[in-house]
Amino acid sequence: MASTNSVDGTGGLFNDYLNEPSSRKVSYNSNGTNVVSEGDTSLFKGAENEASKDQFLNLLIAQLRYQDPLNPAEDTEFVSQLAQFSQLEFTQNSTAAISSLANNMQAFMDLQNLQAQSITNASATPLLGKEVRVMENEFKHKGLSEREFNIHVLEGNSQGTVIIRDEDKNVVAEIAFSLDDSKGGDTTIKWNGRNADTGDMYLGGKYTVEVMSVNGAKAVGYAYQEGVVTGVNFNSGGAALTINGTQYGLGFLVDVKEPTKQGT
Repeated sequence: MASTNSVDGTGGLFNDYLNEPSSRKVSYNSNGTNVVSEGDTSLFKGAENEASKDQFLNLLIAQLRYQDPLNPAEDTEFVSQLAQFSQLEFTQNSTAAISSLANNMQAFMDLQNLQAQSITNASATPLLGKEVRVMENEFKHKGLSEREFNIHVLEGNSQGTVIIRDEDKNVVAEIAFSLDDSKGGDTTIKWNGRNADTGDMYLGGKYTVEVMSVNGAKAVGYAYQEGVVTGVNFNSGGAALTINGTQYGLGFLVDVKEPTKQGT
């Protein structure tokens, strides 16, 4: 067992603790508080974590108490250790302050998002009963049927290709279209719902539709749906408009107008 006489006042106590933590016989009571006792290894639990300031202070007090009176530690050594303690205190306080600031910022951002969503939701309600146009980036194919798409072509384009993909992003159809001039505008195309190579009808499921240039390099328009808003739903993703039995987010809205008699 290591004795207290083995402490040389130059940091040996710390080495003894690290090498023989379970055999060190040291006790110190101040106001009934035990610092280190026979076989006490509590200071070394969780040693993989950053040492706390209390652990550092306990070790420093133990070193002062058990240093060799014939060979005491140099003043410069204690000054260095106190500087380490001050740095540890500063680091912990800074970490706590930064953590508190981050929590406050997150709470502020959550509040801002909630307010923005409330404003967006409020703006959706007046759309009830209005005739709108929304982009249709995806659709549900029922199978055993053709499908007609409304296409809006952006100005500066007169032709392109409608590309339809399945849920695995595989291309299932490429349908060419053209307009009379490059002013853009609206047109319609039809998809027969069949595999172009085998003629087999595609099964029902979710599909996406893209309006691309002839070579497929860029988007030149979008598919769309038109109808009267018959419902407004609110969820975690924001407000959604119900049009022709399908829900569309407000981000897909491109046009609003008063309903015609037929639409009403």
